[in-house]
Amino acid sequence: MGTRWIIAALTLAAAPAWAASNYAGCILEYAPKVANDTAAQAVHQLCLGQHPGGIEAVPRGSGRSMLGFKSGAECTAKKAGETRSQQAAYMVAVACRRLYDDDGPWNKYR
Repeated sequence: MGTRWIIAALTLAAAPAWAASNYAGCILEYAPKVANDTAAQAVHQLCLGQHPGGIEAVPRGSGRSMLGFKSGAECTAKKAGETRSQQAAYMVAVACRRLYDDDGPWNKYR
């Protein structure tokens, strides 16, 4: 079992840097395949290493033209529906909401 963890970590570490253009895209690339919370944490570390600004650096609503989802809920249902790790599913939901939901009408008054 320890060998599987090492192989999984090396696979994630060897992932090409061009795979996703921002933190949220990186999460959507790797997290849906994750089966446990330890591997979900490794995905978070990998994506944060590639995109140091994390989710805060991703402009809200910036993914609308990427995969064709109409909302964060639709993206979450599709991408996290079969994710076995609860933590990974939550990370997918946050990334989907950031990429596909509006910033909200209240922010125009800032």
